Amino acid sequence: MKREHLKPKLKTQTVAPPIPILICDDQPLFLLGLRAFLERQDGIRIVAEAGDGESLLLQASRTQPSVILMDMSTARKGEFEIIRQLREICPKARILIITSYANPVDLVAAIQAGALGYLLKESDPSLILRAINTIESGKPWIQRELAEQLFVAINHLTQMSPPVSPAHDLSHREREVLRLVAQGLSNKEIACKLHLSVQTVKVHLSHILRKLKVRNRTEAAQYAINHMTNHQSGL
Repeated sequence: MKREHLKPKLKTQTVAPPIPILICDDQPLFLLGLRAFLERQDGIRIVAEAGDGESLLLQASRTQPSVILMDMSTARKGEFEIIRQLREICPKARILIITSYANPVDLVAAIQAGALGYLLKESDPSLILRAINTIESGKPWIQRELAEQLFVAINHLTQMSPPVSPAHDLSHREREVLRLVAQGLSNKEIACKLHLSVQTVKVHLSHILRKLKVRNRTEAAQYAINHMTNHQSGL
């Protein structure tokens, strides 16, 4: 009986899909250079670009990128509310702020709003790629030159700031959902009223429970009622 010579099976290498990135900067020349650099890199796909906050929100909603790379001046507007809005529009997106200079207080405020990384504009281009890949994996990236400022700011705020209500961390949309929960509306009714899907309402509710550190919607509703009527916290 002849032996069959079996050829070894070749292992197929799976290539990870490119990271979809949305870039935003209010300086057109820098934005042009950033795009030109990133488009030459393997594993990256520029899905859109923006020059201001309004177009950034629009493009983020349309393209649903994995990483949003934005300038500090755009991020700072409205006390970093745009970052909170981006977190609502693209809950899976990681936000990397690129800046020429950052006030330590701004560093903390942006992180509290939902940014995952910081990068200086004058950095070596290789650091941009490392920062993108780091935050895309869910890990924070703080450039070494900014780390000391960040720790000083955190320590100062911890010592000087009064205790903040957990409701302060709720986004505008989460506050809307919480108000309606307190009024006794079901998820389906809330979805209809806010023009959202039921699943999106469930996601917002899970974020509310986590941020308020309560166990269920009944406790969340009670929290809202107490703070709206007794403490006037702005809910």
